[in-house]
This record gives sequence, C-alpha cells and structure tokens, in this order.
Amino acid sequence: MYLIKKIKSKNSWYIIYAKKQDSLYKIVVRKEGLSGDDCKKIVVGKYYDLELKSRRDNAPEINGVKLKPVNYLDVECFSYDEETEICIEPKKGIYDLYYTDDLKGLCYLK
Repeated sequence: MYLIKKIKSKNSWYIIYAKKQDSLYKIVVRKEGLSGDDCKKIVVGKYYDLELKSRRDNAPEINGVKLKPVNYLDVECFSYDEETEICIEPKKGIYDLYYTDDLKGLCYLK
C-alpha cells in the first residue's frame, strides 16, 4: 500500500508522490480521467494498492531488444511530450519515475 504524500501538476501530467515503507516514489500520469460516479479520486493522506512500473526498467523495445541510451543510468529527466520534462530527485531519494495502470488521471481504478 502506498501513502499519497503530494500531488502536483505539470502541463498535461500529474506528478504524484507516494511513500511505501521508507521509500518515496514519483508517479507520473497523464491528465485524463473518468467523470462522475466512475471516478474514485485519489486523496493526499490516504493509502492505495498500486502496482508501479519503473520508467527505467521499461525501456522501449524494437524486435524484442530493449533500447537504452548510452548513459541510461545517468538520465535525470524524461520527456513526456514536446513541452514536458520530468526529472528524478536524488536529494529526496527518488532515482526513478514510475507509472501505473491503476490510475487514469487522478481516478483510482481498482
């Protein structure tokens, strides 16, 4: 279970800070969502069962071969679209960015 610590917004994306045990995770989700009764909006201070996927571990593949930039472990920022770059935060212990199928915008799907 992840405790939602903070939710920020940058262009077409939400940046969600979540804590599990002693680790802080930075989850990036596109601003979209369901409306009305279909949306159970996540709330800061509440716990959610999320299955996170690492941006670093899930590099794009072509013909079954993972593509990784030359200095892949040194990458500090990732481009999410033409105007949005989101960075890791080593000073806060955040060395990767995450995404999840459990959220659509700020709507919790489980």
